[in-house]
Amino acid sequence: MPHGPGLKRRGAAADGSTVSQDRPSAAALVRSGAFALAHLAAVLLGRLTVEEGASLSLVWPAGGVAAVWFAAQRRAGTRGPDLAALALTTGGANLVTGAEPVLAACSAAAGLLQVLVLHALLARWCPSLWGAGGEEPLRRPRQLGALVLAAVSATAAGAALGPGAVGVLEGTWSLVTLGVWVTRGTVSVVVLGTVGLLLGARLAQHRRRRAGAPARADDLPPLLPPGRWARVELALAVVATAAGYVLVFTVLDGLPIAFPLLALTVWVALRAGTTVVALHGLAAAVTAVAFTLHGEGPFAAVADHPARALVVQLFGGLVAVLGTLLALGRDERDDLLRAVRAVAREAERRERLTQTVLDTVDVGIVVADPQGRLVLLNDAARGWHGLDARAALDPGEHAQAYGLLAPDGRPLDADEVPLRRALAEGAVDGVPMLIRAQGRADRSVVCTGRTMAAADGSPLGAVVAMHDVTQALAREGELRTAHDRLTEHIEHAEVLARASRSLATSDDPRGAICRAVCELTGAEGAYLLQPDEHGVLVSTALVGLDDVPVRLDPSSDVSLALVAYGSARPLFVADVRSHPENSDALRRAFDIASGAWQPLVLPGDRVVGVIGALWHRPVAGLPAHVPAMLETLAAEAAHVVERADLLSRLERAAQRDPLTGLANRRRWDEVAAQETARAARSGAPLTFALVDLDRFKAYNDGLGHLAGDALLRDFAVAAEACLRREDVLARWGGEEFALALPGCAGADAVAVADRVRAAVPHGQTCTVGLATWWPGETAAEALARADAALYRGKQAGRDATVVADPPGAVPALR
Repeated sequence: MPHGPGLKRRGAAADGSTVSQDRPSAAALVRSGAFALAHLAAVLLGRLTVEEGASLSLVWPAGGVAAVWFAAQRRAGTRGPDLAALALTTGGANLVTGAEPVLAACSAAAGLLQVLVLHALLARWCPSLWGAGGEEPLRRPRQLGALVLAAVSATAAGAALGPGAVGVLEGTWSLVTLGVWVTRGTVSVVVLGTVGLLLGARLAQHRRRRAGAPARADDLPPLLPPGRWARVELALAVVATAAGYVLVFTVLDGLPIAFPLLALTVWVALRAGTTVVALHGLAAAVTAVAFTLHGEGPFAAVADHPARALVVQLFGGLVAVLGTLLALGRDERDDLLRAVRAVAREAERRERLTQTVLDTVDVGIVVADPQGRLVLLNDAARGWHGLDARAALDPGEHAQAYGLLAPDGRPLDADEVPLRRALAEGAVDGVPMLIRAQGRADRSVVCTGRTMAAADGSPLGAVVAMHDVTQALAREGELRTAHDRLTEHIEHAEVLARASRSLATSDDPRGAICRAVCELTGAEGAYLLQPDEHGVLVSTALVGLDDVPVRLDPSSDVSLALVAYGSARPLFVADVRSHPENSDALRRAFDIASGAWQPLVLPGDRVVGVIGALWHRPVAGLPAHVPAMLETLAAEAAHVVERADLLSRLERAAQRDPLTGLANRRRWDEVAAQETARAARSGAPLTFALVDLDRFKAYNDGLGHLAGDALLRDFAVAAEACLRREDVLARWGGEEFALALPGCAGADAVAVADRVRAAVPHGQTCTVGLATWWPGETAAEALARADAALYRGKQAGRDATVVADPPGAVPALR
């Protein structure tokens, strides 16, 4: 077990799995006791930061200790004793240090709720992470993000039960108290929790190694970097960090220059291991908090003690999270590079394998350059001719030098040599030839070859495959069958290669997929279905069929396409009309008699779509070669579809604001230009608006950046609900939004703006400046008038809709 021998086992199954476990082991209880003492010390340390006349600790390291405690003991079977010990140490330490009984009880209950919520969220979001139910160490930025989000959620829940309950019972309520509670708890959990998760996973890894378990791909590297100079650099970074913090917090006391310390964090993050970086962040955070609470350093200038503690803890948390995030990003990049190198090694191995195959097959392979000079003969060809490739030999002398004869024993002319013909004609197929080399038995071969070209179409030469048919000449019928099969295989390969090229080069890859399916199967029509964001299959391409949109809901519809998609297996139905899974609506829409459905499956059995090949006339079955070719095409098409979808998502992401999902400033500039051009052509009215959330900075400062972000997101959703499909709402910057209302002016535009103002959530308001676009005016000029109107609305008291004056007009008094 990764967390140590926490439980005593009664027995194990033959495969090594645990059969049953009973009471906690003595070692587990000892660890629980040690964590309880550490938590008690952390609570007492936090209580030392209680201001005179107040009840709230400004710093709370106990939150991080509790997070590590329950992560390390997750599988130890001590959950009940641990919860009891956590409540006793929290409540008891509060009582001993002078806290009121109600405060002590609420603090203990809040601590219990906080640690339970934290680990429940981690188990849900990162089930494979050590301390959350799995064995994987903290190695991804996404995992750190989950830890931060879980910490914020857990401390917010604790704040509701701690300060919230005290406020209800005592009749007092303070947003500052809630802010300090959430900040101190979040920073403590993130900083100490990151260190605990990394050290715990490292200890579990050490135990596995001692038990003889093999190394795993996700194992953490050694704590200290290898190499003398790397360790010297780390020591210098630690010394520089210590000197930097002493300088900033003592020598330069009072100057607001804490930001250069971030450079030290970046240095360590880019050069040291993730565990060392996390420890460095912890030390930096503790140092900054200790100096600040002692009244020294740049943050001591904040007069309000709770605000001072909140700011310095935010700084410490930022330093620790920034360093760890950079280190994790570097680790993720290194993992990707290792994967790329592995792919390169695999490509090299395959190249060697290809050469080995060429040298071991009993087919003679001959390769020439575009001028016909020999470049390569594999082992079989060298053995048959008794010679290797002689690049200096004139192509006209190949027949004589290599003993090339016609099947009747006549010497071949230079232009009859299969390789020469392949260069001249583009391809040769089934050309019989006799090889008569000195000192060797005659060998009859059938030659097949073709020219080779680079991706840009430039010629690379030609290749000829010589198949030994000496022993088969007596069985002419069998040879003819083999030849027919070879020809058919080459034709099929050509069809598949042509289809593959069309997928790779087409501007419409989905349509190319459908056309390739029709060519491969002989179907009269084809469609491609892909799941949308709700999991409903919708048509993304139709070829040879009526343009009827297809929409299939797996939860309610019945269709043969859904059968193939759900099972990830191909399906052919000769009589669609009588099949119980047939969709009558689709059959009638496309007049389907027979059909074949092939799912698009990516590695890992992930289905990204399904292709339907349809016939209006009955088809008894597919030719024997078609299913394999269709499966090969579908595998390539799955990657093509995924790549096309990824490009589409990237293009959309480049035009969207990441917080609200609205159009960003770049997209707004395009829309504004398009709408003014359209209005100029059509003469239709066009109105621009600028919307600004009133007193957003005060809201953001009072409730925190997370609440501010939530207000922006919720307003975006509410405002879009007030608009038409053709209206465009974009995030202009900060709390300001831009709105385009094509075909709308005057009272109609004011009505829309008023609806938007009424939709502002969370009890907040906004001010709107409207400007109707005039012919000859640019979008920027119209927006400038809207901005002026918005400014007048702000000056007049906010929460208003103000219409801009026409261009050149003197602003009217309102």
